[in-house]
Amino acid sequence: MLSPSVDVWNNATAASSFSLTLTVYDASGAAVGSASGSGSVAGGGGVTTWSPSSPIALPGAALWHLVDAPLKPALYTLAVALSVGGAPVDAQNVTFGIRRTRWSNATGFWLNDVNTKILGTANHQDFAGMGVAFPDALQRHRVAKLKQMGVNGWRTAHNPPTPGLLDAMDELGMVCWDENHRNGQEDQVPLLILRDRNHPSVVIWSICNEVLCNTAGDSAAAASKMSALMHALDPLGMRPVSANQNGWVGPKTPLDVQGFDYATSNYDNWHAEAPWIPSISSETSSAVSDRGEYKNDPSGGHVQAYDNQYPGWGQSAEQAWGGIGEKNNQGILTRPFISGGWTWTGWDYKGEPTPYSWPDINSHFGILDIAGFEKDRFWWYAAWFIPSKPLTFVLPHWNWNAGDNYPIWVYSNAAEVELFVNDVSQGRKPSPQYGHVEFAAPFSPGSLRAVGYATPGATMPASSALVNTTGAPAALAISVKDGVGATLLAGCSDVALVQVFVVDKNGLVVPTANNTITFAVTGPAKLGGTGNGDPACHTNDKDPARPAFHGKVLAVVLGGSTEGQVQVTASADGFDPVTVTIQQQAPQSVAPTWCYANNPRL
Repeated sequence: MLSPSVDVWNNATAASSFSLTLTVYDASGAAVGSASGSGSVAGGGGVTTWSPSSPIALPGAALWHLVDAPLKPALYTLAVALSVGGAPVDAQNVTFGIRRTRWSNATGFWLNDVNTKILGTANHQDFAGMGVAFPDALQRHRVAKLKQMGVNGWRTAHNPPTPGLLDAMDELGMVCWDENHRNGQEDQVPLLILRDRNHPSVVIWSICNEVLCNTAGDSAAAASKMSALMHALDPLGMRPVSANQNGWVGPKTPLDVQGFDYATSNYDNWHAEAPWIPSISSETSSAVSDRGEYKNDPSGGHVQAYDNQYPGWGQSAEQAWGGIGEKNNQGILTRPFISGGWTWTGWDYKGEPTPYSWPDINSHFGILDIAGFEKDRFWWYAAWFIPSKPLTFVLPHWNWNAGDNYPIWVYSNAAEVELFVNDVSQGRKPSPQYGHVEFAAPFSPGSLRAVGYATPGATMPASSALVNTTGAPAALAISVKDGVGATLLAGCSDVALVQVFVVDKNGLVVPTANNTITFAVTGPAKLGGTGNGDPACHTNDKDPARPAFHGKVLAVVLGGSTEGQVQVTASADGFDPVTVTIQQQAPQSVAPTWCYANNPRL
């Protein structure tokens, strides 16, 4: 049963009578329910809240849930039409989903009666070449890229998100921790709750983060007041209120769900102090790394990619989620009462360049760099967030100098891993749950090959990974990254991501290449910016020329308003230019929700 309520505003001087018609459409566009009625509203800015005399029946309603592409969550549309004197005066379509959620003090989060561990990341809103001002089309990529490694939750840090991000989570199937900016600022709460409460992806409200939770006087009392307001504004949402604030942990917490900020060694103790209150790791890990770097370089502003670098308050991914030896590290995945967690962070972002300062201008925390290229940690998460999918990944790259001896790590959800250097076995080792396997072998040009076996002693590989020594840079390779913008929709503020790799004569990415790549866009589109994922790169975001970082660079192409062919060309000294052609066309049917023409937010 659906019990909608509609606020009707009247800016005219005189009072007015009105009539409303509500129609519910399923994902196929079929009408599956309706209601109508009438009412009156005072003039001079008066507002009245109208609801149908009885709920709208939706027998056999499909539930919104977490899915993997190409499946889509079940979404409905409520079309509201307002008439005065028989003439239509306004209309609005609202997308919503139907789902059951509950939070258990013993077993965590449940979605549609399925116990679901929230495998989340916290994220700022910026993207390479664009800052925080980019079209809604790009939000789909940011959500989808995290889903590739098994992430099912997004924490909006530390402010209400753009609505386009929530639309993306609704439509792709990801749950959201929706965060208010600051405790005690009650005027912000109605803006957040009333705007976002129809999004099925939102499963928990957050009052604040860390120092933003501090207020003059009793901050817990202020939080209680904020929590009460959130519940009053969302009486039907069944959403608990939390915060990322260790100061409110315990029996007297003002929170419905306790948020544990790092401090993984305290999980058991804190749970024992208030075992009747559900808990979640509201922020965790803060591991740091840079793509393609395998030795710390403070002067150059780069951190090695092994999952063993983190600040004093943080942990490696293995520690935070798996607890390694458990007890004091404990681990989110090993504690049923922990509803899940939010890694700091899924994506790199401008600012907070821990552990170094200048020359860094953005963070190292991301599992993805700011341009969306995977760091090695990405594959640890993919292995253990999607354990049903066999995966083996080996690092580092294999372009070194004679005598170099770098640690060789393998991430694998197999039972055992065997490493081969130039097809010579280096031994076979068990792969610990939530951990990694480490080998030692001096560099010898050729190849690293890691093989994962599903069971101890098995002879048939379940998964494998191969890294080859490459030749010198010989060419540029251009493509559309992750299919984003393979076809652009005209008039929609669409986005294409075009990546260029510096490759050797065999087409292998050269991991040491830093050639400067220049982009040019022709046709009915324009260059929005460029990025390479290097936290110490000082090239202007809008500069069409940017050095590759470990062989890779990205261009953000902004679609235009007319149909036609868009050509993106990349050139560099010493190489033939390369071009990718993208067709820009009008939407073939109903424009998607992110389309500017359909839902103008920019």
